[in-house]
Amino acid sequence: MNPVAAPLAALLFGLTAFIASCSHPSTGLAVRIAGLGRCGDVRDVVLEVLPGGVLRLNSENQKRDELGHRLHDIFRTRAYRYVFVTGDPNVSFGEVAEVIEIASTQVDFVAILTPSVLRKATYQEDGTCLDPNLPADYIAHPPR
Repeated sequence: MNPVAAPLAALLFGLTAFIASCSHPSTGLAVRIAGLGRCGDVRDVVLEVLPGGVLRLNSENQKRDELGHRLHDIFRTRAYRYVFVTGDPNVSFGEVAEVIEIASTQVDFVAILTPSVLRKATYQEDGTCLDPNLPADYIAHPPR
């Protein structure tokens, strides 16, 4: 390789990477940690990531390639668009992250749901329900 070509190629690569990063700023995923709260309008959507690539959406098996469309159907008329995601202990973090990425295209927030929080949610009128831990400004003014 020409001695001048290598530094030029490195400069071109660096410039390309810089331009690409400026044109598509990364904001990350809007992920929250779920907690417990008082019961109100209980229409929670819980997405479970299970071993063997199995997904369950509100206790119904869900095909991965149809997940985005199904979430779109569920949330198209809701003011607050969030989903709870929980992963089986035998599932890799990468698998859960892929599902979170799919879900994040259809909702405003993904709330990570731990098994202990899920066990404590009673869903009784005077009981405890899941809380997505949404930002106060989102609750006051949900995006449209």
